[in-house]
Amino acid sequence: MTEEKFDTVMKIHNYTPYRMIHALSGHWMDPANRAMTKTVINISSTSGLHGAMGQINYATAKAGIIGLTKTVAAEWGRYGVRCNAVAYGWIDTRMTKPPDPDEKVVIGGQQIMSGIPLNAKKWRDTSDIAVGRPGTVEDAAGVMLFLSSPLSAYVTGTCIECTGGRYM
Repeated sequence: MTEEKFDTVMKIHNYTPYRMIHALSGHWMDPANRAMTKTVINISSTSGLHGAMGQINYATAKAGIIGLTKTVAAEWGRYGVRCNAVAYGWIDTRMTKPPDPDEKVVIGGQQIMSGIPLNAKKWRDTSDIAVGRPGTVEDAAGVMLFLSSPLSAYVTGTCIECTGGRYM
C-alpha cells in the first residue's frame, strides 16, 4: 500500500471527524449551553476492533476513531457532551454489495470501484453472524437513534458493536 493511499483513508476517517468535533468545541464548551443536549456519535468498524486483511489503512483509521471517541468523552463530559462510537459489521449498503462495473467513485481523478467482490467468500459467509444475515440500514440507524436519545443519557465513551452477533 502506498503512503498516499494510507494518508487518504486517514484523512477521510480520522481528520474529518476530528475537524467536525473541533468546530463545535467553542459552542459546546460555552457555559451558556450547559443545559443543551450534546451528543457526538462517531462511526467505527469491526475492522478497527479486530483488524482486516488487506485494509491496514481502514483498520488503523477505525481504531483511531475509538481513541478519539474515548478522549472526547473524557475531556468534554464536564461540558455535558456525550461521545460514543458505533463499530458496524456487515451492513448491506452499496459499499458491501458485489461491485457494479458501471458504478465507480472518482477520488483525485482516480476511478475506484465500490463493493466487495463475490469471491470474498469468508467475508460474505453469514454462518458466524448469530442472527444469520447482514444488517440493514434500519439496523444501523437504530443504534444511532438509541445513542442520540435520552435512553442513552448515561452512556459515554463507549463503542457499541452493531454486528448481528459476529465476533462474539
